[in-house]
Order: sequence, then C-alpha cells, then structure tokens
Amino acid sequence: MKHQLRLYFTILSTVLFLSCNKEKNDLIYETQIAKVEPIIGELEVSGRVKANDTKKIFIDKKLKVKSVFIQEGDYVEKNQLLITFDNNELNKLKRNIKQEKILLEKLEREYKIEQELFKIGGSPKNTSLELKEQIDVKKLALLTLEEDLLETKEEIKSPVSGTITKLLAQENYSVNTDEPLLTLTDLTNIKIILEIPEYEVEDIEINQKVEIKPELFEQKNSYKGYISRISKISRTSKNTSENVLEAEVQTNEKIQKLVPGFKVSATIYIDSKTNGILISKTALLFKDNKYIVFVVNNNNILEEREVSYNVLKGNKIHITSGIQKEEKYILFPTEDLIEGMEINS
Repeated sequence: MKHQLRLYFTILSTVLFLSCNKEKNDLIYETQIAKVEPIIGELEVSGRVKANDTKKIFIDKKLKVKSVFIQEGDYVEKNQLLITFDNNELNKLKRNIKQEKILLEKLEREYKIEQELFKIGGSPKNTSLELKEQIDVKKLALLTLEEDLLETKEEIKSPVSGTITKLLAQENYSVNTDEPLLTLTDLTNIKIILEIPEYEVEDIEINQKVEIKPELFEQKNSYKGYISRISKISRTSKNTSENVLEAEVQTNEKIQKLVPGFKVSATIYIDSKTNGILISKTALLFKDNKYIVFVVNNNNILEEREVSYNVLKGNKIHITSGIQKEEKYILFPTEDLIEGMEINS
C-alpha cells in the first residue's frame, strides 16, 4: 500500500512539473515564417526635389528698374515681357554715340584734306599723323560706347517658358549686378536628389532600386525608381551637417504635384545577389550573453534557439545558423517568454 502511494505521488509530481513548464500564455503573439529570400539590405535616406532646368537672368549694368510685370510664382511664356528699365541712361548713350560719330566724320574729312595738301607740299607730314592718331582714339571711344549700349537693356523678355521662382527686381531701384534679377524654372522638368552619408557610399551603385515616399503625401504613397547618377564631389548636408554625396533618382512613373523644394524619404535596396534565410531584427532577444529567437513548433510550443546572423542594412537580418526555412518565429518576443511555453499565435 505504501509503495502504491509513493508511486501515485511521483506521477502526480511529474504531471505538475510538466504542467508548469508548458504553461499556456493567453496573450496572442505575432509570428512570421522564416523565408529564403534574396539578401537585400535597405538604406533609409532623405532628399529633395530640384529643378532640372533653371535659368538665372543677370544684367551687366547697374540700371534703374522702371516697371516689373511679374511676381514670384507666375508662369510666363517664352518672349513674354518681364521688366523694363529707365531709359535715361540709354538715351544719354545714344546722344554720346551720335556726337562721337559727328566728331569722327569731321576728323576724317580734315585728314583727307591734309593728305592732299601734303602731296603738293602745302602741309607738313606731322599734321596728317596727328589727325590719324585722333581718328584712332575716336574710333576706340566710339567702340566702347557702342559696347556699353549693347549692355544697356531697355527691357527683359523671358528666354524660355517657365515659372518665376525668385524675383529681386524692384521698381524705381537700381539692380544689383552681383545677383540674378530673377530665376526661371521649368517645373515640369524636375529631379529627385538623395543625400547619401559618406559612411554608406561604398554600398551605393548606379541602377540600384529605390522606393520614393514624398512627404507631400505624408509618406503614404510610394514610387519605384532607380539611381541614375552619383555625384563625385561631397558636400555638407544642410539637414544633418554631415558629409554626403548626392544621388539622382529616376522614377518609373511621373509623380504628380511634386515641385522643386519638396522633401522626400527613400529606401535604397542593396542587393548582394545571393539568397539566404531572412528574419526581422525585432525577433532577436539578448539573453544569457547570447542572441536567441523563439521558434513556435507545430504544437504551438516555444523553442528557444541560439542564432548566428549577419547584419543587413534595414530591418532584416541574415540567419546563418539556428533557424531553418519555413519555421515560425515570434516577431516581437518579451522577457517573460520561456522555452516549453504554449502560446497563441
């Protein structure tokens, strides 16, 4: 009888022990299946939309602006009148040119007369030479005035069709010759420029696939494209103050309502051209000085697996040992999970 009681309590203890180790967790855990995929890293970057065709209009003389017929944001057609200048300077130049031409003609007549007199001995040679020098000086002065006239604009017409994106000209004020009077931009011809941090440049190549998310759409819409050009010169980013290279992106389709100055976010896909088992980085848990992943078996029981992996750019890791393809794993493990626990998934 005592032997039977001892056997009964032994069995009961074993059942209780197994029950504790297979305690069911009523929480529902999100899981994913480990898949063999191309080993593609992801690099998150930011950028801006820029115009491909921008024309800055300068003038060479400090002229006074008479009338401005446009304002920033206006669309203008090619050859449309944009600005006129006060014509006082222009009229003064024309009068000076006319006066110099009259004086030049007078000197040339006198020179011819002196030449004829010199032939018959009625005038010294020096007189003709002095007149010839005066004629040369007048011609140079006239040439300078005519060049000045060419630089003295009466008006400015648009060289192309486009949108006025910057306007500095003001009526009744003289222009600043060091800055453009206005900037014209073709808003239908734009490009997307991404900033690549210098420590990421070695992974970036021409034709890499890119996914663009304009902030215009609150990053809800995405557009596929590829890197078409990578700058050879670094610059300092205005956003992060770090050294960056600029990469130009061509999208597979036109993005409506996108204009120069708009910000974009982008994901660059870095392909190693090999396959492997990839899982989410969020599945990793650091425990007892090792990285583990909780695998869910066919009975919904947790198995604790120590894993080896390679870090990829982006939100995935490449598993080199510890998990097999098609195994189910916990996507967001917590510290209270233990091996042998039954879960809902």
